[in-house]
Amino acid sequence: MRYRAAAALPYSDTARATAGLRGRLRIMARADGAAPDWSTLMVKGPVEVPDLRGRAWFEWTATVEADASHGSP
Repeated sequence: MRYRAAAALPYSDTARATAGLRGRLRIMARADGAAPDWSTLMVKGPVEVPDLRGRAWFEWTATVEADASHGSP
């Protein structure tokens, strides 16, 4: 099973964005009783998008594969 998470953040720090997206992916996989395979993690971004006031936001997406047979009950 593949999980996808997205976030719009006010910074372009790859490490911070990845940490946050990993947390979201972990929650989604565990809710299904699956365990994320972090070796399949793919993070894309940032894509800079201005808000209505012209400030930059950075959009990120991440995907990870998970195996339900190795998850928590």
